Amino acid sequence: MVHWSIYLLAIATSCLALYFNLRLKKNYFLDSKLFLAIANTGFILVLLQSMVSELANVPSSITLFVLLNGFMAASVGFASFLLERSGGGTGFRELTGFLSKPPRTFTIYLGIVVSWTLSSVLLQPFQLQQAPGPGGTLYYYTYDSWWLAFSAVLAGSFFAGPVYSLYRQSLRVKDAKVVRSMRILVFSWTGLGIMQFVQGTAGSFAVPAQDIGAIVTSFLFILVSLALKEPTFLSRVLAGGEAVSRAVYSSDGDTIVLYNMDSDRRKLVDGIAREELADGRDVVCFVPKADVPLYTAILKGTGPHGATGQGEVDIQPIETVLSAGAETNTLHPGFSRSKRELIDLGELDSTTSQQIIAKVRAMDALPGPARTVRIWAMKVESSDSGLVNEIRDFTPKARVIDLAGQQDSFSKLLDMEHQKLLGSRVLLEYDPSSSFEDVVLKFAREFQANVEPVAIFTSMGSPVYWRVKGQHSVRIFSSSTKTSTPLRISEEEVLLPERDTSLLLDAVDKLLQAYQGRSVGIAIDILTDLILSQGFDKTYGILSSVAEMAESESATVLVLVNSAALDERVLNGIRGLFRFQVRFDAEGLKRVRVPDASPRRVEELSSALDGQSVPLGGS
Repeated sequence: MVHWSIYLLAIATSCLALYFNLRLKKNYFLDSKLFLAIANTGFILVLLQSMVSELANVPSSITLFVLLNGFMAASVGFASFLLERSGGGTGFRELTGFLSKPPRTFTIYLGIVVSWTLSSVLLQPFQLQQAPGPGGTLYYYTYDSWWLAFSAVLAGSFFAGPVYSLYRQSLRVKDAKVVRSMRILVFSWTGLGIMQFVQGTAGSFAVPAQDIGAIVTSFLFILVSLALKEPTFLSRVLAGGEAVSRAVYSSDGDTIVLYNMDSDRRKLVDGIAREELADGRDVVCFVPKADVPLYTAILKGTGPHGATGQGEVDIQPIETVLSAGAETNTLHPGFSRSKRELIDLGELDSTTSQQIIAKVRAMDALPGPARTVRIWAMKVESSDSGLVNEIRDFTPKARVIDLAGQQDSFSKLLDMEHQKLLGSRVLLEYDPSSSFEDVVLKFAREFQANVEPVAIFTSMGSPVYWRVKGQHSVRIFSSSTKTSTPLRISEEEVLLPERDTSLLLDAVDKLLQAYQGRSVGIAIDILTDLILSQGFDKTYGILSSVAEMAESESATVLVLVNSAALDERVLNGIRGLFRFQVRFDAEGLKRVRVPDASPRRVEELSSALDGQSVPLGGS
């Protein structure tokens, strides 16, 4: 009777955990939820089999026990390793994408699980034993020594595979709720692995082991279901896996960075090193001998064994590329197809730069694995467009980031420098018939040029959307009627439900968390639509919350409103939240309120729309 009560309690608890799991909507663990539910169901079936065996006083099926445990182990493996994919949450397509190129560790782990299951079923290394018990015959199994050893290997691979994979991921995620949930899962899966190993190999102690294991494991599944509850799906999109998109690196081609005497290379170099070291990658910087001290000083705080204790930053004179040998098949020191490379041509003359490009190109053409993408940096005063074209000849998808021409592309419209703009809130009232989207593009390019993250909140198909779409390292959050839940459709773009304002606030919050400690640019182009569809009072509350979150993280916010679609009372209510106010129409940009302008300038700009127009100019 005691055993039945224990089994009934364990089954009820496990069913409750399964219910909690299945009722969860889109959250961080969406694509893993199915496999966690499968593992939970497998455990319930194990309990049911044990209870039926007790009621009928017959031995339980060891074959069924092995199959269910193998199924559970494989399911937990899928649940853990699927989380490494930063796309997340696209159902069957996500699973097929994972299976098309699974991680090597997962492949090894799954191979051990399948081998253990098949060998146990086919070879049957079990011997049924029986002994008199207080309520009838007591049945238990003894096992061949090789099977016990193989079971220990399976348990070890479980801890080294799914459990360690999840723990490693928790070290890279910045969202506190996600980290907490991952650590709970690590604890729960560790306990699950121990309990299942003890239950399966307990021998004559099977009855007490089954009782204790049933209760403990069922409560571990409850703990798992609670761990899945809090983190939202946007946490996965913005802060999971790779954490955030790269400031400079592009996944599909090299990046060419142009700078001049006034450009801040410190942000570029330090940003690259920290991003790569955070993922445990090695970085090699090839720079002219004259710039080695500068790079050494910049990287002093990052240095070898920087952010995580994994990976190193190596600085080498770029002249070593040419001194490696006259033959094109001689590798230069430090060359590696797997390391990230930054090649700064500095003030080298065009002839020397061309020789270096030709040398690197020849080494890339050698047989072997494909190289990783790299960054080319060159000073515009000592380079010409021919060098850019030569690099693009052998890496056609190379992107160009112009630190020289774009680092103050938006700020100069306000007679400011980028550094003084940081942390400000700017209101842009625009005429919808004007090319106001160019202002947003300049805002985005300025943050790109300063190696800082930037995000645009707009409506799918809007002028701003089409103007910024395709820009490297620009996050686009586009409101759409095509989805009822957040959906990541590319590396840079996320769809948000059009009328769900809570997700807008959640997205801003998660974005600021993902880039905590860094200067972030946020442009919001959906305020007019929100006011017209949901009313001013609700929209004002949303805007106030965004302003408060941005101020706490020193983010720079550009908010756009259609002045032709809103009445003056509404506009005055919005203006009260902004120290910086500008207007844009067919004549260009007009500065209405710019606090840092000179006294004379403030007097000029305070006279409504009669101030001097400032054309955008440039590209």
